[in-house]
Amino acid sequence: MQQVSGDSERVQVAALVRGARRRFQANKLLLATGRRPNTTGIGLKRVVVRLDAQGAVEVDRSLRTSVPHIWAAGDVIGREVGSQMATPVGAQEGGIAASNTLADAGQAVDLTVIPRAVFTDPPVGVVGLTEAQAQARGLDSESSTVSMDVVPRASIIRDRRGLIKMVLERESRRVLGVSMLGVGTEEVINEAAMALRFHATVDDFINMIYVYPSMAEALKIVAISFSKDVSNLSFCAS
Repeated sequence: MQQVSGDSERVQVAALVRGARRRFQANKLLLATGRRPNTTGIGLKRVVVRLDAQGAVEVDRSLRTSVPHIWAAGDVIGREVGSQMATPVGAQEGGIAASNTLADAGQAVDLTVIPRAVFTDPPVGVVGLTEAQAQARGLDSESSTVSMDVVPRASIIRDRRGLIKMVLERESRRVLGVSMLGVGTEEVINEAAMALRFHATVDDFINMIYVYPSMAEALKIVAISFSKDVSNLSFCAS
């Protein structure tokens, strides 16, 4: 965005799009500048609940605050609130906080696996680490990417747009992350998330029997692609 102008009736935005300057008109312009915890004015200072520099409530892994009988969850603790994570993570934390508060369950929060989706056309699904994130953590990793046009279901519904990428830890063959673009990937990514939660290896995906034909078969096909040319597979992905 290069320039904004207008009045109470209409707004104009000048932006650089692929090297060319373009103008867009709308009734209103919304600027999303980020989130901050809504912790002011609710009496936290009176009960001495500790806040961090951004005003978020500090909690431990069980969501207990600095006051032993007070727990907190959701946006107010400032954890994992971006990239569509705020709602599902907040709901998960709310249940844990309630169990710990009312039943002294001693349950801890585990946010190592959080699937996300972008509801574009076709949609995007992501879970775990990207290849760049794995390398940044010093993990010895490898990846494989295949086009959705090798997935039988994509051919049957005549929508071959997209791809799927899988990232592995090289020595253990454990799957570190999956990124998908294609029809139905916002649903399929949940299966990948379950696999990551239980530390599945690439062989776990390969040896799994999938519904045929389904978009979920893309997970098996990309797993096979680490050792075979999947463009020559039979229709039952074996």
